Amino acid sequence: RLDDSSPHDNGTRIHVLRSTGSPVTNAPALMAGQLTRSGELRDIVDSFQPGIVHAVGYGSGVFVQQQQPAHVPAGLGLPSHVDNTTEHISAPDELPMIDLILTVSDCNAFHEHMLARYPSHYSALARLCGPSFCATLQRSERCGAGVYFNPLVDSPLIAGGEKNRCKGRKIKYGVVQTEDLVDDLTNWRWLYLAGRMQKPTVNVDGLEECNRIALAQAQNLDMALAASLLLLGGRPNSAQTVDLTSLFEQIAGLSYAGDPRMDVGGEDPDKVSKLVRSNGQEGRFYDLYRQSMANLQQMGLMEVVRRDDNVRAIAIDLDDDATRRHLWKSLPSTVNRGTCYGVGVESRHASAQHLCKCLVNIVRPAARRQSLKGIVTAGIVKSVQYASAKFAKGALRA
Repeated sequence: RLDDSSPHDNGTRIHVLRSTGSPVTNAPALMAGQLTRSGELRDIVDSFQPGIVHAVGYGSGVFVQQQQPAHVPAGLGLPSHVDNTTEHISAPDELPMIDLILTVSDCNAFHEHMLARYPSHYSALARLCGPSFCATLQRSERCGAGVYFNPLVDSPLIAGGEKNRCKGRKIKYGVVQTEDLVDDLTNWRWLYLAGRMQKPTVNVDGLEECNRIALAQAQNLDMALAASLLLLGGRPNSAQTVDLTSLFEQIAGLSYAGDPRMDVGGEDPDKVSKLVRSNGQEGRFYDLYRQSMANLQQMGLMEVVRRDDNVRAIAIDLDDDATRRHLWKSLPSTVNRGTCYGVGVESRHASAQHLCKCLVNIVRPAARRQSLKGIVTAGIVKSVQYASAKFAKGALRA
C-alpha cells in the first residue's frame, strides 16, 4: 500500500490547494512554493465568458520555479530577492505571469463574447476577422494543438475590494474545446495540453462538473507513468529501483521531447529539473501520481520502497517481458500505431529508444505549429515581447 506521506516528508503534507468557495481573504495560507490560490484564479475565470466548464492554473505564476533571476523581463520571472518560498512576495507586480487553460463547450461563442468584452486580448487580425476565424484557427489540425493562446493580458480584476494577488498581474490563457482536450488527454494527439496536465496544476473549483475531463486526466496520468517507467528502463546501467525524483523528472520531460523551443534556447534548459525540484513540487507530483502508482502496485508490476539511504523509490523489473508488455499496451494508439510488440521493443533498451522516437514524432510538429500560430493569435508586438522573455529565461541560463 502507498503510504499517506509525501516523499522527503518533513511532517507537513503538501497538496494542490482546492478552493472551498470561501472568500479569498479567509482562504488558507499558501502552501509551500505556491504563489496563487484556486479561489484567486476563480475570480479571474468568473470575469470571463460563462461557458467555461473546466480551468487549471499552472506555470511559474502559480508555483515558484527556483533560481528565477532579476534579468528576466517584467511579468514572466521573479525578481532576484525572491527565493523558493512565498514569504517575501507581497506586491502583485513582483509576481510572474499566470498561465491558465480554459476548457469551453463552444469556442466560437467564447471568442465572440471575449472579442466584444475584452478586444485588447486579441491581435488586430483576430479582431478584424472575428470569432469564427479564431475558432477555426484554434481547432484546425494544420494550426497547432487545438488551443488558442492570448498572452501578456492584463488581469481583469480591478483594484480595491477583496484582497486578491492576481490583481495587477499579467495573464496568459489558452482556450480549448472540451472534445479536443479529452482527445489530447486520452490519445496524446498532440501531447501539448496533456503534457501540461501531467505536471502539478491548481484546479479552479466550482465550475460546471465535467466528468469526461476527470476520467480523461486519470488516463493521461496512468499513461505518463507507464511511458516514463519504460524510458527510465533504457538508461545505461539502470537499476531495478528508480528514485521518485528521477521518475518525476522523466514525467515532466515527456512533453518536451522534440520541442523545438528547447533546441533554440526558447525555454530554460533547467526547466524540467525546476518543475520537480522547486519548493513543494515533489510532494505535489507524488500526490498527483499516487493513484496511478497504486494501480500498478496492486497488479504486482511495481512497488514503492525505501532504499537504504531512506529515499523513496519504485522497484520494477523492466527486464520482465510481461511488465514491459503491460506498460506498452497502456499507451495510446498514437504511440502504439504501427508497433507490433516484439519488433523493435524486445528489450528494455529497445523499448525506450522506440518510445522516445514516437514521442518526438508527436511533440515536434505540434509544438512547431503551435508556436507559429502564436504569432497570429498574439500579434507581432506581443509575440516579440513574449519570445524575448522566453529567450531571456532560456538562452541566458544555458
